[in-house]
Amino acid sequence: MFQQVPMVEIDGMKLVQTRAILNYIAAKYNLYGKDIKERALIDMYSEGMTDLNEMVLLYPYLPSRDKDGRLTQIKEKSRNRYFPAFEKKIPLAQKREENPDTAIMAGKPILHYFDGRGRMESIRWLLAAAGVEFEEKFLKTREDLEKLRNDGSLMFQQVPMVEIDGMKLVQTKAILNYIAAKHNLYGKDIKERALIDMYSEGVADLNEMILYYPFLPPGDKDGRLAQIKEKARNRYFPAFEKVLKSHGQDYLVGNRLSKADVHLTELLYHTEELDSTILANFPLLKALRTRVSNLPTMKKFLQPGSQRKPFDDEKCVESVKKIFS
Repeated sequence: MFQQVPMVEIDGMKLVQTRAILNYIAAKYNLYGKDIKERALIDMYSEGMTDLNEMVLLYPYLPSRDKDGRLTQIKEKSRNRYFPAFEKKIPLAQKREENPDTAIMAGKPILHYFDGRGRMESIRWLLAAAGVEFEEKFLKTREDLEKLRNDGSLMFQQVPMVEIDGMKLVQTKAILNYIAAKHNLYGKDIKERALIDMYSEGVADLNEMILYYPFLPPGDKDGRLAQIKEKARNRYFPAFEKVLKSHGQDYLVGNRLSKADVHLTELLYHTEELDSTILANFPLLKALRTRVSNLPTMKKFLQPGSQRKPFDDEKCVESVKKIFS
């Protein structure tokens, strides 16, 4: 779909996007927990493994001069971030099952992040689409981040972190999947969910490039902007336009709103901020953006004064650099 492998032909589908494939196999063969809370933990743990495994996976392809530094980094993160987290947290997860009274009381979700878009923005959009009110606790200093790390709130020492339904969830995709499952934004069965995952992962690939754009050195921005526009026009937007044209329905999957529609709408807004003409040749995407934007929950979120964040400007970038060093 997005001109990339791996691709797996399974149950009449040609699935791309590694996570979408893995999630479908896990769901089909009962390797994905007994309910959405267990699935959220499985997603969180799996995403942590993926962060580290990605570094290992790319290691053989690095130039020789870069290998020693990368190997040191892999060993450091294994010993000090990822392996201690699994050594510590898995028994605690089992202990919570035995003692459900120790769970944190549920209330409004609380979002822990800096006061900007970054990886939290997709979470804000999805909660807004679901009509869920949420609170935000902004990191303003390095000390704020260290406090969360030291009190054990961040499994992999990273944000975003969302307190929701008695869990402190990290890993953006685990958080998004839980919200989608809880609020009926994840399809009616595992086949629809596989498509939603595949589309969402495609959106995330392009959105990742936009997310990093404000933090690039000035000399790199023109090249990255050209790359974003080229991939949007020639790879990602044509793929989604084709999906909408193929079934003629209002939404990407099952003719009902899903997280894929919300993520794609967010992406369309973000790319238009970089190039106002970028949707000129994609009438069905423009129609989808309008349709989702006019939903009552989204209309409220898109109005001035909402918890939607503006494009990360120089002031925000400097603040983030101080927090995360």
